[in-house]
Amino acid sequence: MENKHQSISPERRKEDKRVEPVHPADTVELKPRWIPASWEEQRIQYITRFVFVALGLIYFNYVIDDYRSPWFSLTGISIYMIIYTIWNAAWFVAAWKKNYSAFRYRLVMWADVLSVSVFVLNDPFVVPLSSMVYIVVVLGNGMRYGMRAFAETLTISIIATVFVLSLRYTDGVHSLSAGTIFLNLFAVIILGYAYLLMSRIDANRNRLERRSKHDALTGLLNRRALMDHAMSYLCQSTDHNCRTILMFADLDQFKQINDQFGHATGDQVLKAVGLIIRNNIRQTDFAARYGGDEFVLILPGMTIAEAKQAAERIQEQLGDWAKKESLDVSITIGIGESPTHGTDFASLLHNVDKALYSSKHSECKGGISLATDTEAPRQNS
Repeated sequence: MENKHQSISPERRKEDKRVEPVHPADTVELKPRWIPASWEEQRIQYITRFVFVALGLIYFNYVIDDYRSPWFSLTGISIYMIIYTIWNAAWFVAAWKKNYSAFRYRLVMWADVLSVSVFVLNDPFVVPLSSMVYIVVVLGNGMRYGMRAFAETLTISIIATVFVLSLRYTDGVHSLSAGTIFLNLFAVIILGYAYLLMSRIDANRNRLERRSKHDALTGLLNRRALMDHAMSYLCQSTDHNCRTILMFADLDQFKQINDQFGHATGDQVLKAVGLIIRNNIRQTDFAARYGGDEFVLILPGMTIAEAKQAAERIQEQLGDWAKKESLDVSITIGIGESPTHGTDFASLLHNVDKALYSSKHSECKGGISLATDTEAPRQNS
């Protein structure tokens, strides 16, 4: 038995090298299509819009000597800019009251692209300098709301540019010049390069963020990330119609395994437990390595009965794995429900830990205990 664990079998090496499935908690951490921006960032963005509108009014009314456009009169485009200012002022107030709104982000972005398109369409110069504002719109949204927003804004802006320029140069008022072609080509190159740079930066940031929130050995959340997630989920479950399960699991005989076979074998056990847990919780659940051989699972919207079934599957699969590896290891699990057994993480974990402690110190290790159970914990057959 000792020789078996002094060298890991080829089958185990192959199993350890396989690509592990995505951690279910990552679905909680997945960034939305439009990442929330702080109020300070949004305030700067709205102020920038007001500044550009003011510059637009000066540009069309005072810089251009002989304004001519088949689309908008000078009065018409001035009225449009005033309406656009009022529109942004209304959303400015909405952003002050409520920071995150993907609908508002997208709606205001579409209005930005539309407004720039109107300015470019009516710009009387052969080379419309106003088309460079597309760059500001794309970078402004992309840098604040994430790479998906960047890609969406870039795509819409390119389509709008092609459409507006086709209107400008098919009405006979303007002629397509080499300067116009190079101006817009230059803008596309700048934005494309900026997108590549930002995507690399974003990928590195996400990688570092994931490493800071996950346990390197098991792939589960670490204790700090668990606390962050648990706070938000348990706050949502204070209503008795909204329940959240907390499952506290502790390995049995783990110290003996480390003492007898070494920490390398102990690490293999922890990796196996982490994989088993990940494979037995839903996309909306998340799990963490709480301590050395302790694990906490947060299961929103699950019933006690469903939680017991999940716990039984975890115990059964660990038992099968341990039998295959000729290891004497099992797992004891305590289950509690918020708000029944606690409305905050500390109280809920305390009550579940008491049930777990009672089970661990009975003759029935490897059992499942409910936080309010008074009966002896169930022993798996």
